[in-house]
Amino acid sequence: MPAHADEALLPDEADDAQAEADEADPTDMGVAPIGAELRGEVLSSALDAYLDQAFPASGVPGAAVAVVDSDGVRYLRTVGDVTSADQTFIIGSLSKSMASAAVQQLVDAGAVSLDAPVDDYLPAYGVPRSVTVRDLLNQTSGFGYYQSLADARVGESYGEFSYANANYDLLGRLVESASGLSYGDYLRRNLWGPLGMADACLDGEKSAAAAGSDDNAGGGIDGEATGHRNWFGLPVADGFVHERGDGAWGGPASGYVRASISDMASYLRMYLNSGAGVVSRAGVHRMVFDRVPDASGDTCYGMGWTTYSWGDGELVMSHDGDVENYVARMCVIPGRDLGIVLLADQNDAVGGNAAFWQMADDVTSLAVGGVAVGIDPGETCATHACYDAAYLLAILACVAPVLLARRWAGRMAAADAPERAVRAAWAVALHVAVPVCVALVPAGFGMRLRDFADFYPEQALVMAICDVLLAAGGAMKVASLGRARGGHGCVACG
Repeated sequence: MPAHADEALLPDEADDAQAEADEADPTDMGVAPIGAELRGEVLSSALDAYLDQAFPASGVPGAAVAVVDSDGVRYLRTVGDVTSADQTFIIGSLSKSMASAAVQQLVDAGAVSLDAPVDDYLPAYGVPRSVTVRDLLNQTSGFGYYQSLADARVGESYGEFSYANANYDLLGRLVESASGLSYGDYLRRNLWGPLGMADACLDGEKSAAAAGSDDNAGGGIDGEATGHRNWFGLPVADGFVHERGDGAWGGPASGYVRASISDMASYLRMYLNSGAGVVSRAGVHRMVFDRVPDASGDTCYGMGWTTYSWGDGELVMSHDGDVENYVARMCVIPGRDLGIVLLADQNDAVGGNAAFWQMADDVTSLAVGGVAVGIDPGETCATHACYDAAYLLAILACVAPVLLARRWAGRMAAADAPERAVRAAWAVALHVAVPVCVALVPAGFGMRLRDFADFYPEQALVMAICDVLLAAGGAMKVASLGRARGGHGCVACG
C-alpha cells in the first residue's frame, strides 16, 4: 500500500494508534489482516459468485459495483438492467462530499473561510451570523431535516450534529457565489474534469461525455440507468422527476448529482491518493477529521463523510445516499487502501432498501477478506406483503361506509334525538376528521405532503384512496339521509 494513501487521511497524533491497528489480527471481525485482502482473479471470482446469487434475490432491477485502490480498479461489474459502466445514477447524499470538496478548494484558494459567517457570502438568504461555513459542512447549523433551502431556519439543534439537506444546498449556492460559476460548471471544471469523471453531471443537465450527442437527455455516453420506485413490492419505472429549485427538499449539492460507476471509481481513488492534486491533502484531511460526534450513534460526521472505527481500530469513511428512485453507498478504508461503491436504480423506501444495504455490507466484507451474510429474498417480500395486507384492509374499511350509507340513513331517520346526535358526531369524525388527520400525517413529522408522496408513493396513493372513499361515504350518507327524511317525515319532529 502506498504510504501516501495513509498519510493523506490520518492526523499525526493518530499515527501510533493506527500502527497498532495495522499490526492487530482483526479476527474479531473475521477479515483478512491488513494487506492480505483478496486481489485479482480471487477477488473477482468471490464477488462474481456472490453477485450471481445475491443480486437476483435482492429484487433490485439494476446495480453497479466497484472496488478500487490507489493504483486502479480491482473490480467493476454491472448487473441487471444496467449494462454499461458509463450509465449514470443519481447518487443521493454521496453528492455532499463533492460539495465539500469544492468548498475545500475555495478555502485553499483563499476565496472562502471556514469560520466566516455564511451571511458574508450569501446575505440574501438571511442566515443568522452565528452560522458559519463550518457549521454547514459539519451539519451543526440547526436547520431541520425536512426543511428545504427556501424555508430553512435555525432551530434548537444549533451547534450539534443534525442532518439536513439544506446545509449542503446552501453550500452549493456558496460555491456559486465565491467562484462566479454555476454549481455544475464549477464541479465540471474543478472536480469531475480533472478526475476524468466524464459521465458526471447535475440531474437534468448533460455531462461532458454526452454534450456532443443529441440522443442523451443527461448522463454519460450510454445515458441514464432508468430509476425505479417500489410500488406494492414491485419496482416500477414510473418516470419520476425530482422537483428543482430552492423550494425542493434536496438539490444538486445535497443529493442530485448523476455519476456512473466508472466516475465513482475515479472519485474514490482521489481519497486514496492524497486528493490526487485535485483537492489538497489538507482539504481531504479536513473533510475526514474536522468532525463532530453523532449523538444518536457511535459515528462522527466530518465534512460530507461519516466516519467510524471497526473493532480493531480501523478507520472507515462512508456515506449512504437515497433519493426517490436510486440508492447508493460508498466506503473508503484508508488503512487498507480500499474504496468500495455500489449504485442501484431503485429506491424501496417501504422495505427500507434492506436488500441493497445488505448487498453493500457483503461486498465490503468480501473486499476486505471477510464473509458474506447473503440476502434472504423472503424478508423483503414478507415486509411488502404485510404492508399490502394493511393497505387492503384500510381500503376495505373505507369502502364499508359507502356500501352501508343507506342503512345508516335509515337508522338515523328512525332514531330518537339523543341517538341521532351521537350518530351524527361519529359520522363527522369518520368522514371529516379522519380524512383531515390522514392528510396531515406527513406534516406531523415536519414533511411536506409532496415529499412524502415522492418517497412513499404507494402509501400516498392508499391514503388518497381512503380519503376519497370516506368523503364519498359521507356524501352518500347525507344524500341517503335526505331521501330517508322524505320517506319518514320530518326527522326533527320524530
